[in-house]
Parts: sequence; C-alpha cells; structure tokens
Amino acid sequence: MSKSRLLFLDETAIRISESSLTTLVAPGEQAYVVVEDTSSYAKRYDMVAVVNGDKVFAPTIWSPKDRSGAGVKGINTEMLVDYIYSTLGQETAALDNPPLTLVIDRAKIHNEERVLEAFKERGGHVMSIVKMPPQAAKRLSPLDNALFHDWKEAVRRRGPLTLKNIEQARNNITPKQVQAHYHGCGLFHRQNPYFDCPDPTDHQHAH
Repeated sequence: MSKSRLLFLDETAIRISESSLTTLVAPGEQAYVVVEDTSSYAKRYDMVAVVNGDKVFAPTIWSPKDRSGAGVKGINTEMLVDYIYSTLGQETAALDNPPLTLVIDRAKIHNEERVLEAFKERGGHVMSIVKMPPQAAKRLSPLDNALFHDWKEAVRRRGPLTLKNIEQARNNITPKQVQAHYHGCGLFHRQNPYFDCPDPTDHQHAH
C-alpha cells in the first residue's frame, strides 16, 4: 500500500499549565517550576490530527473555552465526527486516490461505524479502518510520541500558549519530518519490521 493512502489519526492535548523549556534560577536555588493544576482535565488545548506519508492534514483544535461551551471535558465521538464532516472528509476526498485506510487506536471515541459513515458522506475515499493492538501506538503511529512531540516542542519555543502559536507550529511541520517518523515506525516499503529489536539473534525474527 502506498504511504499516501495510509492515514493515521490520533488526539493529543497541551496544558496551559505546562512549564516552558527554560526558566531563570537564582544562584544556589533548585531549578524547578511550580505548576498548580496537573489534572487530566486542566485547562488545555485539545487537537485531533491526521497524517499520511506525504503531509499533515488540517487539524481541529479546541480551546478551554470551546470545551466549556460544548459542556465536555475532553474530545468525544461527536466532536471527532464533526471534524470529518467539516474538514477532514473533504481533504481526503481531494486526494482522489481511493481506497484510503485509516489507522486508529482503541480509544472509546473511535466509533468505527460512525467514522466510516461520516467519510462516506464526504466522498467515501476512506473505505476501511484498522485498529492498532493495545498499547501499540507508541511504536506504530507516526503521531504518538513523534509528530506530537515535535508539535509541542515547537509550541513551547514560540512563547505564550495561544491558538495562533499552536496553529503556526502545526503548519511548520514539514513532509521531511512526517517521512522520518513513518520510517521510525517501520512503515516504508521493504523496511525490516524488526530493525529496532534489541536482541534479534535471541528472538530469531524471520524477515
């Protein structure tokens, strides 16, 4: 399968209370930052993002005000489906390269039936969904702990945590970064899927 036809979707968040990359420390003092709110639902920006092997699709981002107005603590299925209807479905249809396969984790909000129905109404180019095994996203998804890490680091470097800075950091992700993380997940044609095994001799992988 072409990398351009294999899409990964995932959600992430960045808390307003997260410390920056640097701080000023007086001589003899300990280097730390006091953070008052570290709960899972602290004030934060939430984002749903999608990539294929060539590009990052336009994400959808919710501010704390958006979530408060919607009466939700985090992203839910309704918000995900609305993203497909409003933005993602049109972008995937514009690729004009069906069939597309969407790869997701096993989060409860990823309702396969409703997601496929939304894509069908927006062109029908995404025709199948693959769910990763439990706890596999960190090794299989270019988004999880990879592009999301790049995005958060870029946001922190830009200064204040604002919607504009978040969007700009996302817009600056390059195709080269995407391809590097696809390679890091073993998603290139003819790539050895056991390339990062710590003990290939003992494990006796067949390739």
